[in-house]
Amino acid sequence: MDYLEPLKISLIDLNNISYSKIRELNNKKIIIVKYDYGDKYKNFVFQTPTLLNLNKPNYCNQYVEMAITLEGKEKNKVNTFLKFINDLENKIKSDAVVNLNSWFKLDKNKQDINFQKIIRDDNTIRIKILKNNDYETLVNYNNKKINLSSIPDNTWCKLILECYAIWINSNNNFGIFFRPILISLLPKLKKIYNYNFIGDETDSDNIDIPDTEINITQNNLFLDSHTLDKSNNNSTSQLEINELYNNLQHTINSDDNQNINIINLNNIELSSNNSTDQYKMNSSDDDMTSE
Repeated sequence: MDYLEPLKISLIDLNNISYSKIRELNNKKIIIVKYDYGDKYKNFVFQTPTLLNLNKPNYCNQYVEMAITLEGKEKNKVNTFLKFINDLENKIKSDAVVNLNSWFKLDKNKQDINFQKIIRDDNTIRIKILKNNDYETLVNYNNKKINLSSIPDNTWCKLILECYAIWINSNNNFGIFFRPILISLLPKLKKIYNYNFIGDETDSDNIDIPDTEINITQNNLFLDSHTLDKSNNNSTSQLEINELYNNLQHTINSDDNQNINIINLNNIELSSNNSTDQYKMNSSDDDMTSE
């Protein structure tokens, strides 16, 4: 099956718009819009960028209406689309003034014409989904066809629209009717960052050993009680250092499963200098920003 391609917004020349003869039905005028492709006037069909569908559709008597929010994944593409909509609106209003006498019924009681804005005050465009014997809008969710009753809210939404006609009612109110050909919806997934706290070494270090004294128990691994100087001498003798070293070496050598480099304590200069390494959490190179 061959598919038709919609017009790219960047390539649309609004001067190529043309209008058919006026049709009247139920106190309304319908003016069909066509586009000059060079060789032939065809349907004026274009594609939107990815936009937001925040709400469930509204069900009316003869149609279902969706309010599509004019925000999307790529801001530059949305801005280009907004400019196109504004330019199209200005083009239709300008042509309405040129065709004032043929399009509208003006008399002494009706001297004004009122245009229905495409972009509503809540920054949405209203799309009427059609389903009748002659026409049906195709609605997909995750690339699968769904019923109108199954249209979800809070989704990404891309549309192929036809600028189908200009409508004019008996009060000289007029606007543009966009006929949706295809509505494609995708779930709007939230970004989840899988982080967890790293262990903090200081959390488990709850032992407080003062620098000015040695806490000794009867089962001290390094020193026997008879090696301690019974006097209140604050200095450590070389004899105690040697015995501490011998006990440490004996303890390590008795464990065949350890392979440890033994440090000669005789070559270490004892110091009361209390230095502490300070750490802080590294900040990220890139600040987190919302999409």
